[in-house]
Amino acid sequence: MFEVLGMSSPNVLKLVLMLEECGFDYRLRHVDVFAGQQFDPAFLAISPNNKVPVLIDHRGAAPFAVFESAAALLYLAEASGRMIPADVQQRSRAMSWLMLQTASIGPMFGQYTHFCRYAPEADRAYGVRRYESEVARLFGVLDKRLAESANVAGDEYGLADVATWPWIRTADTIFPLLQDKSAWQRFPALRRWFDAGQGRPATQRAVAALDGLLSDDIAAFGRADGDAIDRFCGRGRHDHAANITAATTA
Repeated sequence: MFEVLGMSSPNVLKLVLMLEECGFDYRLRHVDVFAGQQFDPAFLAISPNNKVPVLIDHRGAAPFAVFESAAALLYLAEASGRMIPADVQQRSRAMSWLMLQTASIGPMFGQYTHFCRYAPEADRAYGVRRYESEVARLFGVLDKRLAESANVAGDEYGLADVATWPWIRTADTIFPLLQDKSAWQRFPALRRWFDAGQGRPATQRAVAALDGLLSDDIAAFGRADGDAIDRFCGRGRHDHAANITAATTA
């Protein structure tokens, strides 16, 4: 049995989708990030970067925790012997596209979400435009790749697809850039791949499983006050850089 600690975010969906594709039994445990549960000492002991998701493997004599979503995906691939090529060159290609997701797609899409949803109005315009440009560029990178290949890393659906699909789902659902759905016409290969992924039974089960965490997140956000949102965003009195500056000048 595996356990996923998280919320209704794309990185958490990556793990749930991988568990479904690999056929593992699992359960979900909600982490209320708006209440600061990610800063609890017990959580930091298994996720030092205070981020979700965390994967816990309960199959052995003692639970084993894996933090960082890409590390957890690789753990599941190796545990199952699925979703990752055995051939060294094909495996390297899959790793390259996985790293693109973790180094570019996740961070750029995440910052776009932050500036669209959480940034103060006075700071919003530049950030939105900056990251919207990066989102559009990365859409182009993926569309070009998928015009040449059935899936992100090659002919077979695998690790890189599982890592990338949840972020494209988020973009399709909430990004202002795609509010006018005709914008998808610029990315036909990406759209073809996204629709194919959406039709997979494992994807449908994973999305349904995450719906419970979404309702928990909505309730948690409704309970959060301004200081809780500042803590979640790392700003105001929770600004880590300001704390360093204050200590230096004291």
